Amino acid sequence: SLEWSDLYLADGGVVAFGNDQDVTVTHVADTGLLLNSTRQIQFGDSGSYIAQSSNGVLRIDGEATIDLNASTAVTVSNDLKLDSDAAVLGFGVDNDVTLTHVADTGLLLNSTMALQFNDASQYINAPSATVLDINATDEIELNATLVDVNANVEVSGTLSSGAVTATSNSTFGTLNVNADTSAGRAAALGYTSAEGLILTGQGST
Repeated sequence: SLEWSDLYLADGGVVAFGNDQDVTVTHVADTGLLLNSTRQIQFGDSGSYIAQSSNGVLRIDGEATIDLNASTAVTVSNDLKLDSDAAVLGFGVDNDVTLTHVADTGLLLNSTMALQFNDASQYINAPSATVLDINATDEIELNATLVDVNANVEVSGTLSSGAVTATSNSTFGTLNVNADTSAGRAAALGYTSAEGLILTGQGST
């Protein structure tokens, strides 16, 4: 068979393929090569290819998997959209941490994995199927007009409050009231086994 070495085409040169030249590759001067219309460059078989599926849309199809490998980073310069319900983002060499889309609900972090803030000592995670932990090195601050807690509350440390309003049954091991009960201040409520319920207000008991 005859063999060729170099092939030179002028600016704008076209290489056409097929009986009716339905596939063409055109030289774009000082830019690159242009594949016509929605034609594909296929790899291995027809299931893996690169093509412009419509004007402004570049499609990269892998029959099973598309691997993107870079020595430093893969950069996405705009939005990243996962179009399938239950799509999963996996992190780590063995995908030990995953973030799964739950259709019409939200995102699910797998197992007992944690969402960390600032360092490893501050995080939110679910150590079991029924327990949610919020951990901080020093302080957890909640800022709102109203914090509504619909559950029993167990405090193992010291509870400090400017005012406490009980609208249902409340049980206290020890209730220490340090507020000023002078004129114009709210009354203080206390209890001893000897004296029972004590109401103090404006300097008197």
